[in-house]
Amino acid sequence: MTVSKLDAGSAVSPDESLIRFEKVPSYAEFQERCLLPNRPCIFPPGLIAHWPIVQTRAWALPPSQDNNYDDKVQKVNWEALKQAYPTHTSPVVITRTDPNGETQEERTEMTISAAIDLISDFKQNKFDGGVQSVYIKDWHLIKQISRESVEPYTVPDVFADDWMNNVSPGDAGKEVDDFRFVYAGTVNSRTLLHRDVYTSYSWSSNVVGSKRWYLFPPRSIPHLRRFPNVKTSELIPDIQTLLSTITPTSTHSAQQRKEYPHLHQAYTTVQIIDQTQGETIFIPSNWYHQVENLTETISINRNWCNSVNLPSLYQSIVDELQHVEESLCDVKEMLSSNDSSATGEGWKEEFFTLIQDVAVQDAGWAWAGFWDMVVYNLEHPATASESRPKDGWMRERLRPLVDDFAEREDARWLNQKILEIAKRCKILLEAMGD
Repeated sequence: MTVSKLDAGSAVSPDESLIRFEKVPSYAEFQERCLLPNRPCIFPPGLIAHWPIVQTRAWALPPSQDNNYDDKVQKVNWEALKQAYPTHTSPVVITRTDPNGETQEERTEMTISAAIDLISDFKQNKFDGGVQSVYIKDWHLIKQISRESVEPYTVPDVFADDWMNNVSPGDAGKEVDDFRFVYAGTVNSRTLLHRDVYTSYSWSSNVVGSKRWYLFPPRSIPHLRRFPNVKTSELIPDIQTLLSTITPTSTHSAQQRKEYPHLHQAYTTVQIIDQTQGETIFIPSNWYHQVENLTETISINRNWCNSVNLPSLYQSIVDELQHVEESLCDVKEMLSSNDSSATGEGWKEEFFTLIQDVAVQDAGWAWAGFWDMVVYNLEHPATASESRPKDGWMRERLRPLVDDFAEREDARWLNQKILEIAKRCKILLEAMGD
């Protein structure tokens, strides 16, 4: 078997292929063409042209400081970032190539000021040890800016129905998840193959620079695994490893290729997409993707969800809980064998509570966080009615989740507050009009 670039995407179906909108679509068009079919797309620069950070070009190096200035491919004004947000903190990933040619990533939390000093040293070739790139990732800029500061952007209407970032004001006093990020990296910095948290959606706008995306639809996920039929099986880490594994002339042994038997099938479903400056990409639920910065790049990103992909998030929790339960089989056996209750089921409350606690530690949430989010967004919609599905549609979309949850064994043994929140969700759905 030979592998060529022509194989990439040769099996992409028409309803999976990325849509490039020539003009900004209405929410209704976006919902019909992308949200409902779970299909990726790219929006033109007009979607974010009104953003303060785009209009001021504060994050881009001005022409006077760039000898090769190109308005369509600007460079990052690192010093401006350092001056504006010196004390902000963020994870920073340094990618190196070791003496054996293997790529290694080192992730460290540091201030933006220190990170940009690091980037400056890298650009001046002051690093030893085969450093390939420096990447500021998962920077919670919005969460860290002062109340007096002007936010650099506003959420486009097509993405306004965002349940993950529409949280109760009562949560402000405690630490809550924040899914609003800025990424800023040097040329060739990257994010390896992954899907977004909880199988959420994501959108990413290039404020400065260009990216390359490798997109795999959900149906190709088994082909990316070492053991295709095992959901928890190890996935191939990145597109480069995938290619070297399926290429017969590579250094990988035949045995290594056998470990991932369906990688070539996965490769035929990949879409390789270049996203230029000013464009915004929408990544659907449960699509695996890898991202590479073709230039110095700053992007604004969000993970988000709503009633359309909520069934996918629900299933991701079900899968996580099942995985945790299987991993705690020895605990289950110990608790059940020591149970002295009259029914013989007294151990279940402790066991299913433990599963919830472990899932929160591993995945970030479980049933309490899920139903809290759903109920809050039903009571306090994130956006106006014209930028979200109709109430009747949402009712029919979400009611099966409530009914399924009520029949789950763990629901009988969970904290009463969780059950009350789920019941509240059912009441709200039944009260919805069409």
